Amino acid sequence: MIPPVLVDEDIKRWIEEDIPYWDVTTSLLPSKKTEGKIYTKQEGVVAGLIFVKRIFEFLGAECEILTKEGEKVSKATTVAIVKGDIHSLLQAERVSLNILGRLSGIATKTAIMVEIANRENPELKICATRKIVPGLSKYDKYAVVTGGGDTHRFNLSDMILLKENHLRGFDSLTLAIRTAKSKTSFSKKVEVEIQTKEQAIEATKAGADIIMLDNFSPQEAKETIELIKKINDDAYKKKEKLVKALTRLV
Repeated sequence: MIPPVLVDEDIKRWIEEDIPYWDVTTSLLPSKKTEGKIYTKQEGVVAGLIFVKRIFEFLGAECEILTKEGEKVSKATTVAIVKGDIHSLLQAERVSLNILGRLSGIATKTAIMVEIANRENPELKICATRKIVPGLSKYDKYAVVTGGGDTHRFNLSDMILLKENHLRGFDSLTLAIRTAKSKTSFSKKVEVEIQTKEQAIEATKAGADIIMLDNFSPQEAKETIELIKKINDDAYKKKEKLVKALTRLV
């Protein structure tokens, strides 16, 4: 869960962006208590209601959540009831719906992909990369998790990911991986993006923790994964023999 203090800081920024001075349209209306409902226009997975609630509260209104995060709902489902001064409701409306629509859309698409993947192999994970909108990354990632996906890395500090442009700065793929292993904390995994089977073999032998197959066809990916598994199996057998040999010496 994203710390509330960070959410509040973002909400303040969103509101200030939408209402930099005053709401010239809503100010035409007389103040009065009213209520409204937020409902879905299509079926999908709901994500972001917890942030919607805080947006309405930030502007002095109330928001009663009727649906759990991550719940699959049908079209025309009422997911929340909002109450308060009409000014507060109208000023919170668009920001709230933008966040709710975006996050629910991401969660819904993620859930669809997860379901497809799980039908073939329950161990497969659908992971999100850093190709996200700046300023909304933690919310986009939250939506991915809500939809059943994996965040991969949140930011550049999470782990090493040697991509094509990084590798251009090294004499070889092996050197890049070994440099990363030697100069980075043991707590950080080293992932490498590769374009060919040959690179996958080299990366595996060099000790990469994770290998990203970039733009591989399903068949190419299957063949490459089988090669990687064989290399790892052979390496494990060698280590097993070494451990047994050392044990006899003790």
